[in-house]
Amino acid sequence: MKLIDNWKQAYKLKSVQIGAFSAIFFALTLFSENFITVWNLIPQDVKNSFPDKWKEYLGAFVGVAMILARLKKQPELHEPHLNLTTVNSLISAPVVTSTDLAWMIEAKKYLGLKENTSKTAHNPTILKWLKSLGAWWREDETPWCGTFVAWCLKTAGVAYPKHWYRALDYVNYGSKLAKPAYGCVAIKTRNGGGHVCFVAGRDSKTGKLVCIGGNQSNMVCYALYNESDFQEFRWYGKTNRPADTRYNLPVLSGVTSTKVTEA
Repeated sequence: MKLIDNWKQAYKLKSVQIGAFSAIFFALTLFSENFITVWNLIPQDVKNSFPDKWKEYLGAFVGVAMILARLKKQPELHEPHLNLTTVNSLISAPVVTSTDLAWMIEAKKYLGLKENTSKTAHNPTILKWLKSLGAWWREDETPWCGTFVAWCLKTAGVAYPKHWYRALDYVNYGSKLAKPAYGCVAIKTRNGGGHVCFVAGRDSKTGKLVCIGGNQSNMVCYALYNESDFQEFRWYGKTNRPADTRYNLPVLSGVTSTKVTEA
C-alpha cells in the first residue's frame, strides 16, 4: 500500500475534512470578537446554568463527528495491485473493434456450432433460428446455410430475402457488387442447389476468399473459396453500398478448410 505522503491526499478523507471544519468552527466560535461580545452580554445567572464542562462537550462532539465520518467509505489512496495473469490475458486477447458489422459479429459468435447428424435429435440453436424466421420445419438436416445468413442479418436489423431458406434467392435482393467486400453475401451454385455465406477476408497464403457460413461441413466455420466459385456478391447492409474501406479485405491465416460440404 502506498502511504499518504502529502496533505492533498490526506484531505480526501472525510474524517480529516470534518475534523478541519470542526476545528475552524470551534476556534472561530471561542475566540472571535463577535462571540466574546455576545458572551459578555449574557447575564451571569444564565451563564451559570451552562454545564461546567460545555467546552469539553463541544470538543467531544467534534471527536464523535470525526469517528462517524470514518464509517463512510473512503477513497483509495494506494496504487492498484495488478494481477499479471489477468493483464497478460487481456494483452493476448483478440481485439474486437466497434467498426465491425453487426451481422458479422453475430456470425462469429457461432463459429464451431454443429448440427446434430443423428437424425433423431437436432441442435437447439438452429431450431431457435428456424422458429424465429418462421420456418415450417423443425430439424437441422435440411441445408441451413440460408437460415444462418438470414438469422445474422435479422439480428442486425437488416432486410433479408423472402425465401431466405433458398440460397440462390439471395441474388434477388440487396445490391450487386462488382467485387467482394467485407461482410457482403456471397452466393454460389452447387450440385442440387446453392450455397450462401459471408465474405470475411482473404487468405494470406493462397489469396483465396475466406468466408464464414453455416452448413459448411455441417457446421459454422471459415472456408476458403476462389472468387470464381461464386455467382454473385451482394451487399445487404442498411446502405445501398459498402463503405470503400470494406473492399480492403482483412488478410487472415490459419484457415485450412478448402473443400467443405454444403449439402
